[in-house]
Amino acid sequence: MADLYAAKSTRKGAVVESTNAKFSLAWKRYKTYLVSIGISNDWYLDKFSRDKKHKILGAFCHAVREGRLHSKTVRPNKSESVRAALDNVAQAYKLAGRADPRLDQDKKFAFILQRQLRGYRSTDVPERRQIAISGAVLREFHRLALSQMDKARCELFIGAFFFAMRSCEYLTVSGPRKTKLLSIKNIRFFMGKRQLTHSDKNLHLASSVSITFEEQKRGTKNDTITHHRTNDPLLCPVKIWSKIIQRIIKYPTSNQDTTVNSFLLNNGTIYKFSGKDLLTHLRRAANSLGPDKLGYTPDQIGLHSARSGAAMAMYLAGVPVFTIMLLGRWSSDAFLRYIRKEVQEFSHSISCKMIQSEKFFTIADPIVSNDLLRNGARNNFGPNFKDALKPLLSAFQPIQVK
Repeated sequence: MADLYAAKSTRKGAVVESTNAKFSLAWKRYKTYLVSIGISNDWYLDKFSRDKKHKILGAFCHAVREGRLHSKTVRPNKSESVRAALDNVAQAYKLAGRADPRLDQDKKFAFILQRQLRGYRSTDVPERRQIAISGAVLREFHRLALSQMDKARCELFIGAFFFAMRSCEYLTVSGPRKTKLLSIKNIRFFMGKRQLTHSDKNLHLASSVSITFEEQKRGTKNDTITHHRTNDPLLCPVKIWSKIIQRIIKYPTSNQDTTVNSFLLNNGTIYKFSGKDLLTHLRRAANSLGPDKLGYTPDQIGLHSARSGAAMAMYLAGVPVFTIMLLGRWSSDAFLRYIRKEVQEFSHSISCKMIQSEKFFTIADPIVSNDLLRNGARNNFGPNFKDALKPLLSAFQPIQVK
């Protein structure tokens, strides 16, 4: 019995508490809906055929879509929220040893549920994407930082920008997260191959700074990223992080586990910079520059803007895609979601390159069967070109501003 309980505890610990809470809430709403339509004590719909299960699940999805199962009146839920609720219900089935109720007799996602979710997607209100910030915003952020607290806040954000950090890696954010907030011990400085101590008076002259991310969103542990110093007096990862670290280690209560978002107030208490706090000041900098210079308004900036800005900065500088993925700790082509094609410089010189080879010779396939022609292989890219593009196209999905 001890092994059974230990196994259950391990499964529960595989996800953060907020994920477990969402699962429990979806299952509770599902049972509430079943009771509302006269079904009780048959939570797994054992008395119903597969087709009827699909229709009941579809009805449940619609109730979720309209927000009728929420305690507060809400606007229609987005399709992804409806899908998440449906997936959580299916997970409850599987945890109880039942078959996935979403699947048809061919073990594929039921057609009527597919079409219903597709219909929701087609009527979803478009999400506003968080704008990729540039170095100009960082400089304005610093210019407007008058107090020591303002400067510390700005320096933390600039440091996060260079390492394409998620907000929960350097700020206090709402809700439990799997990602661990960085502390002093995670930041190391090197002069060539020699590691410097945090108290070294020449720390700001280090040749590189390395940050180890102990735990990340997708389960990767102890991932170390290194950046080298620049000649810029402000936008330099080494100089910025040396300021942050040497400020914090002077605090009376500081130790190796003190988080990087710590700031000592005049009354002797430690203040932790939060996402809401930082975003207010970041938007103030964008407002100071104005939409005529930036092309966007402050409310279009979010906490993802640093991560998106880092990806965009590397792309515009010609950094290879695989390097962007590694430095930004993207495990797949998901980083493409952070590349903003609406940035004017995104397509710089592309049109000129498109006319460099006006004439080219095509070596046709030796045999082109009718089957291939029917499958759309009437071009030089081959029958699987469209399928090869799908992952790239799906990567360009909007990120919601929180």
